[in-house]
Amino acid sequence: MKKTVIILLLACVNLIFAQQVFPLNTPKVDTPNGAYYKDLDGELNQYVGTWKGNWEGKTLFLELRKVKKRHTAGDGTYFDVDAILGGRKIISPTGIVEVDQITNFDENLSEFYGMFGQKKDFSQKFLLFQPKDMCNKTANVNINFTNAQKTEMKLSLKLNPNGVLTSCQYYNLIIVEGKSWPINFPKDIVLTKQ
Repeated sequence: MKKTVIILLLACVNLIFAQQVFPLNTPKVDTPNGAYYKDLDGELNQYVGTWKGNWEGKTLFLELRKVKKRHTAGDGTYFDVDAILGGRKIISPTGIVEVDQITNFDENLSEFYGMFGQKKDFSQKFLLFQPKDMCNKTANVNINFTNAQKTEMKLSLKLNPNGVLTSCQYYNLIIVEGKSWPINFPKDIVLTKQ
């Protein structure tokens, strides 16, 4: 009898402290502390891997990984979510590496984060792109698979509207000269899974 009571007590404790798991696309409203929005259907797996494409003579490698990320509020409450993180590597036509966020990939400083659905059309997926040293400028990178096997995808970059501080090294270029942000990334490109 004593063993039965101990087993029931342990089972109750386990239920109380177990992490609540929700499907990935569940709205994150009134999220219970410690919840986990998990990719139960493997929806994110199609994006994972190394992708390669060319533009203006340059070669772009985009490496995407599926990771479990923790989001913590100021009061210490948190939830976990499966997400795609990524980095890029750009090689010039002469073979010089212009950008390399893949070799020393850091999950805490990844340039790409998502997968999000557009407000008007949730099936249209995009990654948030936060390029390094761009004064917190961000862009959405829309993703569309171009074949049924999902081994080729088209990316379309759209800069997000936000201001530029006078302390930004690109202030004169953007505000005074009226030029675009010098983000080393194509507006449109087709990538093939490697």
